[in-house]
Amino acid sequence: MNFASHLTGWSLTGLSMDLIFLVCFAAAALIPFATYICLWLLGIESLPAPKQEGAGRRLFGPLFVGFYYWLLDPFLSLAKRSGLTPNQFTLASLVASLPTGVAIASGHFALAAVLLIIGNTLDLVDGHLARSKGLASKAGAFLDSTVDRVCDGIILGGFAVYYAGTPTMFAALTALIMSFATSYARARGEALGVSGSEGLVQRADRLVILALALALSPYLGHRVEGLVAHPSYAVAKAALWLLAALSAFTAASRALWIMKRLQPKATMATSGPYPLSARSVHPLLSSAITPVHSMAVRDAAKPPTGSADVYRR
Repeated sequence: MNFASHLTGWSLTGLSMDLIFLVCFAAAALIPFATYICLWLLGIESLPAPKQEGAGRRLFGPLFVGFYYWLLDPFLSLAKRSGLTPNQFTLASLVASLPTGVAIASGHFALAAVLLIIGNTLDLVDGHLARSKGLASKAGAFLDSTVDRVCDGIILGGFAVYYAGTPTMFAALTALIMSFATSYARARGEALGVSGSEGLVQRADRLVILALALALSPYLGHRVEGLVAHPSYAVAKAALWLLAALSAFTAASRALWIMKRLQPKATMATSGPYPLSARSVHPLLSSAITPVHSMAVRDAAKPPTGSADVYRR
């Protein structure tokens, strides 16, 4: 009886802590958001300009993007005055992703929500700092893109570990694979001369969905399931399946958007069949065509490579 009473008291304490965290998390997000909306309605703040075609559509529109930058403005100003470089912030976001992945894999979702927001903030600061200080470079862009892919792998990999052996594990893996496919489609398209990041879900959108799911899961999950050893966290599961579907849609739509722009123009398509290659003509007119060295043919067929041919967002 005493043990049961102690366990009940511990459960109530755990639920109270989950509720306190949820209330604090909601207040930290909703109060500034309401303030930003009031400032926008009064004309004190303005929304970011809409992006042109090819710049990508966001699941969360200009209102949320503008709010996020407005909220982080003091931190961005502090980063400018510091002696830290953009690459140091990039590496700091990588360091922050490691405990985030461990927290997710071990089921500490509330802690993971806070760490995920910290890591995402550091990742945003590096690009802003590079642009504001005129320190943007191809090497920095390459490092940022590479670190972003590693961070995505660590975070979604943490979900795959936590839900190992369940169908939700495949949702986490699908979201991870499709996020890589989305980034590669942009990088490969840019290498072939098509610049664009069309698609519904950008990297920042994915992280917002995951952060909200992580923050909501502890209280709602423990209230429904109790303080069991390995809660299923229905909110996180639903978020992962939603993210898997949205990421697959984004990867497919971006690939189709880029492929459409890589197609030959109408004038080229109606001008008749493409000329035969030297290899196909050579057996017929070997005496009239100077053979082309095979290595030169292969080199000419290769697409240009460079810093653009790396994973992007």
